[in-house]
This record gives sequence, C-alpha cells and structure tokens, in this order.
Amino acid sequence: MRHERQEYRARDLKWHGRQLKLGSHLLATIEPDGNWAGMFRVRLSSGRVTDMVNLTRAKDAAISLALADLNRHARGARTAPPVRSNRETAE
Repeated sequence: MRHERQEYRARDLKWHGRQLKLGSHLLATIEPDGNWAGMFRVRLSSGRVTDMVNLTRAKDAAISLALADLNRHARGARTAPPVRSNRETAE
C-alpha cells in the first residue's frame, strides 16, 4: 500500500507579525520596500524576492507561494500530470 503525503492548506500556516511559518519553520517574510512607502515585497525562505505590492497582496502572495512550494515537495516527483504518447492519441 502506498502512502500519500498530505497537502498543506492555508489554515496550516500561521502569521507571526510579518513572518509566515509552518510550525517553527519560516516560509516567508513581508518586508517594506526601500523606495516606496506603503509598498512591500515577499522574501521567501529560498531567498527569492517578489515584485512590490501592497500589504494585503503581499500576504496573499506569501501564502500562495509558500503553499505551492510545500505541496510541490509533498507530491514529490508527481508534479507534472501524465502525458499521453503520440501513439496513444493517434489510435
């Protein structure tokens, strides 16, 4: 019997100030933009930084990006849907 890993959902993530965490694991941080007041960027645990957006959109983006990364790892190598060969489509 094969055991599937559970996919993560937004309810599994918690905000601690401007830090998004899964348990004690830091997933993303919301940082103010250095040039534009009231604008923010998301810094992911990988070091990647997003374009600047307002705070609401930054929080939404942080959750979406973190879940995409977590669930890609949870699914392992099954990230791409199966593709039919040309032979199968021609029949």
